[in-house]
Amino acid sequence: MSWLLSNMNKRQRDVAYAYLKSRFGAFCRGCQALETERQLVVDHRDNDNSNNTPNNWQFLCRMCNYIKNPRLAERPLDSVSVCEKETPNEIRINRDKEPKFRKFVKEEVSIGNEVSEEELIDSGAEIVGIAIYTAKRYLKKMCSKKGEMVRVKRDDGFFIRMRNSGVVA
Repeated sequence: MSWLLSNMNKRQRDVAYAYLKSRFGAFCRGCQALETERQLVVDHRDNDNSNNTPNNWQFLCRMCNYIKNPRLAERPLDSVSVCEKETPNEIRINRDKEPKFRKFVKEEVSIGNEVSEEELIDSGAEIVGIAIYTAKRYLKKMCSKKGEMVRVKRDDGFFIRMRNSGVVA
């Protein structure tokens, strides 16, 4: 029965939690509930609690964790992981969050013509409820060669403006 218990102590769980939160955002990979809606736990994707490599961790709420890992007596003989369908959940989240982030950036830039890249990333992540890393990815796409924004270097940092705003860099 000891294999049912996680081999992580509190310090290790705190490190795993912080890593997952900063890298992917704090939401359940099963039902997509935010950490403000449900308590999240660090789950081992492969169900091997001794495999504490970061790519084996994911967030699940307690309910999804229970569904994925029911008590031994309740497990079907050929149980399959409920959270193997992780990619469609990530796609759903991106389909929901990216348009909101894009709208936020466009509104901010239309008000101020040029806005600090750092401020757009930090504020956008907070407003939309995404990780800083995700906000950076979204903004990078918006400033790509085909994107409608452009990244401009100034003495005091990088700024974002509309590509066709007429301002000379």
